[in-house]
Amino acid sequence: MHDVMIRHGGANRLQHPEFGPLELTLQSLDPPLPGRAVHDLIAYPAEPGAESEDRLRLLASWAATRTQPSLD
Repeated sequence: MHDVMIRHGGANRLQHPEFGPLELTLQSLDPPLPGRAVHDLIAYPAEPGAESEDRLRLLASWAATRTQPSLD
């Protein structure tokens, strides 16, 4: 069995029109799946305790409460 490889790609700065600047860190997980094509899981977390973490939580809460359009 192979270990999961985690790669860190540095800081990514985004400017959200409603919530301001977000500084997120690229993390790429490379799970050891047998016979797989390239399947990486990409995550962009904020540093714990940073202002970007607060803004990201607020953005997630805001997005969760928005009315989703019907697919009908």
